[in-house]
Amino acid sequence: MPSRRAVLAGLNGGALASLTGCVSTDGTAATPGTETDTTWPMVGADRMRSGYLPLAAAPRSSPSERFTAPLEGTPIGQPIIADGVALQSTWYGVEAFDAVTGESMWRFRDEEPDETAVQYQPPAVHNGRAYVGTESGVIALNVESGEEQWRVDTASRVSAPPVAGYDWNTLYIGTLDGTILAVSLKERSSSSPGTVQWRKTVYGEINRLVSQHVAGVTAGTTGGEVYMVYDGRGLWRTKVPGGVTAMTAEQGNSLYVATFGGGVLKLRTAAHAGRVSWHAEDGPVAQGLLVRADGALYGADGGGLTRLDIDHGREQWTFDDAASSVPAAAGDTLYIGGSDSILAYKLSGGTGVAGARIDPLRWQYSHGGGSASGVSIADGAVFAAIGDGQRLLALE
Repeated sequence: MPSRRAVLAGLNGGALASLTGCVSTDGTAATPGTETDTTWPMVGADRMRSGYLPLAAAPRSSPSERFTAPLEGTPIGQPIIADGVALQSTWYGVEAFDAVTGESMWRFRDEEPDETAVQYQPPAVHNGRAYVGTESGVIALNVESGEEQWRVDTASRVSAPPVAGYDWNTLYIGTLDGTILAVSLKERSSSSPGTVQWRKTVYGEINRLVSQHVAGVTAGTTGGEVYMVYDGRGLWRTKVPGGVTAMTAEQGNSLYVATFGGGVLKLRTAAHAGRVSWHAEDGPVAQGLLVRADGALYGADGGGLTRLDIDHGREQWTFDDAASSVPAAAGDTLYIGGSDSILAYKLSGGTGVAGARIDPLRWQYSHGGGSASGVSIADGAVFAAIGDGQRLLALE
């Protein structure tokens, strides 16, 4: 497979992604976003885990640096940006910064007797509260001060980033021992915020959650199973050919699942009960997030950034300059971390036929080394968590 650099030399600055696939066009249905007042309140931006804000403004040409802020610990996953605050999960805890200036606001670390490193999942943020998964449960923090508001204890570590249900009425939690919890986020006649509505135990560690329907949640496990749970009752279960690494859903009955070593699958939900619609056996591992935008799926792993046709799962192109960081998309652009830079790709992949693509990049920003664990889009900027040097970077 010819490298991108080899084609650059032969096409005067063009770039090639080599792979099999059908003929594709150089056009895209996506248009540049114009809204600068946007948020990224949870992993994947929304309860479907689309990873895409179609109306959000973000840099489409060479950006400038808004700020760089040091982190206490090595970052985990995407930055979360809401209520004017940027939060980054790290192996130290959760660290909060002013989203405009980068000024440190607070750091939260739950008490551990031996003070060993723990994994804090990226939180979900809404209406002045940050919901943080820890080794022993979920904790609601005041997003401005970091003060604890309430907590729900679990028997084991929260192992999946929390996902909000419809209209932020409910927060769904998944744990290492296979427990799914539905926690109330709003005052009700029979319960207050922080009340557990139900618990359901499934087999295996839960590492991905999506809230596709008005009620209920879909969970993926490291053991390679997908469960749909409604009101504490299991509705269906589907075995997939590898541990679940990412899931994204769309309105209706379509769920897309990336696996470790088993490719990407489209499942039909609701009355179809998890039936497989298509299986892209060579699809990307898509560690952390499978972006759904412009009629396609985008996932990154050690082999680069890949675009799949959403209707059939056919591979359209791959760019090997992208690392396996968690990506994000806005308007007509996808943003991802490379080995020492942040890259902005056209959603279309540029001009070309099949896997051969010319001019796919909008810009590339070198940040001085080290891969990004994830990027997010909010407030007209790209936020990136950089592992080397442990820092949070904002570009505008």
